[in-house]
Amino acid sequence: MPRHCFSARGSRHSSSRRRYLRAMAVGVVLVLVFEYAVLPQLVGIDNVLRSLAGLPLIVLVGALCLEVTSWLSYSALTRVVLPGSSRPSYFTLVRIDLCDTAINHVVPGGGTTSAAARFRLLTLSGTPPQDALSAATIQVLGANLVLGALFGIGLLSMLGQVNVSGYYAAAGSVVLALFVLVVALLTVLDRHLAGAVRVVRSVAGAVPLMHPDSAEKFVRTVAGETQMFRAQPRRLLAGVALAALRWLLDAACLWVLVAAFGHVLGPGELLVAYSLAGLVSMVPLTPGGVGLVEGLLVPTLTGFGAPSHVAVLGVLSWRILQFWLPIPVGALAYVSMRLGVLRRAGRRRREIVLTGANGSADGR
Repeated sequence: MPRHCFSARGSRHSSSRRRYLRAMAVGVVLVLVFEYAVLPQLVGIDNVLRSLAGLPLIVLVGALCLEVTSWLSYSALTRVVLPGSSRPSYFTLVRIDLCDTAINHVVPGGGTTSAAARFRLLTLSGTPPQDALSAATIQVLGANLVLGALFGIGLLSMLGQVNVSGYYAAAGSVVLALFVLVVALLTVLDRHLAGAVRVVRSVAGAVPLMHPDSAEKFVRTVAGETQMFRAQPRRLLAGVALAALRWLLDAACLWVLVAAFGHVLGPGELLVAYSLAGLVSMVPLTPGGVGLVEGLLVPTLTGFGAPSHVAVLGVLSWRILQFWLPIPVGALAYVSMRLGVLRRAGRRRREIVLTGANGSADGR
């Protein structure tokens, strides 16, 4: 038998073994996440739901409206960062962002998976791939910078209070260092683009599966987006305002539910606790930071003076709206897109393929 046959068979066997090991690893992670992060919350979910049902209807409606408006604000931010010539309709962007959030809340380390799904949905909806990639980078980077700024504002507002420990000061220092690093990188892209391109090309050439031309195109697109925001200060201000609104509305939902159970948080306490939990949720250990966010928020609120049962009920009630609700809503959004914009996009692609095939036949 030819040697290349043995080589191909060995390659297929190795690939199959890697897929099996990867599936095993994902399965183990899912079991651990369910056992140690999801199950402890589900055990007491009946008490939380009963407590929620006992709240006045106006409180529940108000909290839900704040959370939904937070989602809509993020989609409005998506609309701002996408170039006007390539962005889908606002309704389509809302559904894409809901799909993104749902995947992020289901898959361990779901940020990467949800970003890939969001990128595909944007491109299928008519956005050029490079615009979708650069806009997503600018949006995530900008929104996280605003969240870090809100954390800093919360710390500054609490400087005269004894509740601010060295732990929060250390966290503030890390956020400040990351903020400075991002600003420095954007400054380098703005003022020394040629040098940045050379560095990126050399790094991409040394990393498997990365093509220097694609890396260069991405860096130039991000630099172009940054320059465009500088040249359009109103657009920049709109983006910052929408990013802040997205976080503040979500934080307000948490405040309403904690207050409904009996403890009123101060503005600084709310910003510090919420922003720190939001930053921790970005760590790709559990889906959407499930378990991590609750494990940080409850003791933080307790440290700020909230009774332990109020902190638990307030945080878990908020997570029902903020974490669990987007999962079924995102699934419905995807079904809606499959029956609408994605079906039309698939039909257009088939028509283009058929037109090209007919043109080739006519040419022959």
